[in-house]
Amino acid sequence: MNGKGAIVKSGTKIINGNYILIALLLALSFQTLYSARTCGQTVDETFFSSGGYPIVRYNNYEFLGEHPPLILQIAALPLLAIQPHFPIQDPLFVPNTDRLDLSRNGARFLYTMGNDPDLILFLERLPIVGLTVLLGIALFFFAGELFGRWAALLSLTLFCFSPNIIAHGSLFTTDMGFTAFFFLAIYALKRFFDAPSDRRAIVLGIACGAALMSKISGLILLPLFAVLFLIYYFSTVRQALTAVSAPSFEKWILGISLFLVANAIGEKQAMVLFGPFCLFALYLCARDIAKIKSSPKLRVILKGLALGGAALCLAYSIRLKKKYGFSAAAILASANLIALGVAVLLSRIPSKDAGIRLLKYFLAVWVLAALVIVLGYTDLIQKFHRFIGFGNYMKPLGIVLSHSAAGHGACVEGSFVTCDWKYFPGLIAIKTPLLTLALSLIGFLILIFSRRSFFVKALILLPILFFLGAAMTNKIQIGLRHILPIYPFLFVVGGIPAASLANMKNKPVRKALLWGLGALLLLFVARTAMTAPDYLAYFNELIGGPEQGAKLVADSNLSWGQDNKRFAEFVRDQKIPLIKISGEALNADIYDYYKIPWKLMEERDFQSPAPGFYALGIGDYMVQQRDPRSWFVGREPIYRVGKTFFIFKNEDVR
Repeated sequence: MNGKGAIVKSGTKIINGNYILIALLLALSFQTLYSARTCGQTVDETFFSSGGYPIVRYNNYEFLGEHPPLILQIAALPLLAIQPHFPIQDPLFVPNTDRLDLSRNGARFLYTMGNDPDLILFLERLPIVGLTVLLGIALFFFAGELFGRWAALLSLTLFCFSPNIIAHGSLFTTDMGFTAFFFLAIYALKRFFDAPSDRRAIVLGIACGAALMSKISGLILLPLFAVLFLIYYFSTVRQALTAVSAPSFEKWILGISLFLVANAIGEKQAMVLFGPFCLFALYLCARDIAKIKSSPKLRVILKGLALGGAALCLAYSIRLKKKYGFSAAAILASANLIALGVAVLLSRIPSKDAGIRLLKYFLAVWVLAALVIVLGYTDLIQKFHRFIGFGNYMKPLGIVLSHSAAGHGACVEGSFVTCDWKYFPGLIAIKTPLLTLALSLIGFLILIFSRRSFFVKALILLPILFFLGAAMTNKIQIGLRHILPIYPFLFVVGGIPAASLANMKNKPVRKALLWGLGALLLLFVARTAMTAPDYLAYFNELIGGPEQGAKLVADSNLSWGQDNKRFAEFVRDQKIPLIKISGEALNADIYDYYKIPWKLMEERDFQSPAPGFYALGIGDYMVQQRDPRSWFVGREPIYRVGKTFFIFKNEDVR
């Protein structure tokens, strides 16, 4: 009787847990869809709108900017159902150059070719919503496998009602898509280490390839995985690693490695980046072939070819000095020398050793990831015969490296969120809900002092440290979206306190804490709901509203053009005869599309404006509030459009 009752009770809990899971995912879907339908086009969406559709419709990669194409391809697929017009025959170029002007072509595609811009943007955003929900599902299972169902539900709740997740999960950019594939790669790694096998290595390689094809930042997975593989090896009884890759699997890896080296040999950057592990995988797999194993001459030839390839990688890394400077070339050359030294040392170890078996899997993962990159470009046939199969991928890589070296910052004067290493920690402190920060800190302390294996701790914390560390040393500081991939891991850590509460033996204390946590979660959910649909301009309780946030940050953290459509609709519906505008993310294409009468504000308009209507973006509005000479200081707007436009009317008669 007792046993039967326990089974029924346990089954009820599982069903209830499934209901909560479904409810949370539905809440996330509703919020992201509502935001996707409501928010206007943001600044970067013109760039991406000109990049994805030419690929899926015309197999044309010339419109790609500094991002690989996967997220753009996925997002553009729904457009095939309506086949809008695109300036594929007469594109616009940057003046006095042969470079395509991605922004102007995207704006033209949306607003001046007879297309429906609202429908196009919504269709492009739908796949991003889908990837966000997929990420939520993966997050639930990842946290559940590590810490149990209650931790998984708390982690998912923090995820589903995070304003930052909803904001970027409903926009056509690469940020959320990359975040999803980055997390899926780590989850696939966890599943591989649970039970290493050829099949799981293939899944892991595909997941890594998808992350690399989503954003150049995915390359951080290479050193991260190297460290995690080492930790796994040294934290596991080494000889207990019984997984042995099948001979057929190794032959496939050998053949793929040869194919990739042939694709990379005509590209200096590709040989420097992908050549070392492809060559090493090729050598380790080839040396176990019976014919080579039994022939001293073939073994010498194999070693000579491997060393020759390594020398070519080293020479190419030095030659990149002309393109990226001496310091970059020195780093690349040093990395190749280290890789060569490690390869020579490890090549002496027999293939039966557990470490070599694990190394083969590590190399196989990256060979498969590189294969995803090459095959991800459908114009491969045009590239392969010239031995530049990686050519499309190297182009955005070069742009990103140049962009990073030049730097790109959008900081507010006088703010503690400065354009240096403090930028991203500062953003986390002001843009992340306090409950998420508090639970993540508690979860971090519980995890660190728990008896969990060092590998489990590393699996959760190292992705945060690696990605955040790389961002902090980068010279690009334009938004929290650039560190979005750390947030799923923060949510996982934030769910750990729920597991501790579930296991607490003191029932009165546990009950009190659960009620307290429940009340805080209700407040958290309510505040997120009240933010809708202005999730992009969210700031936590320490900061307050967007006006206070505007004193600290700018760009995609606050005003990214999301209210331009609402502003144009307001001016049109109110039949305003003329409105003068000043702002940080204005969009003339939208204003012209809605045929509103507008002009840019002149300098004299700030101090002695003529009678009429004026609109200030939130950044300019806050600047004017600090200027005692400004006509706008201390004045209340007659209307606010979203969170980023303030409308004024001067009725003075001169």
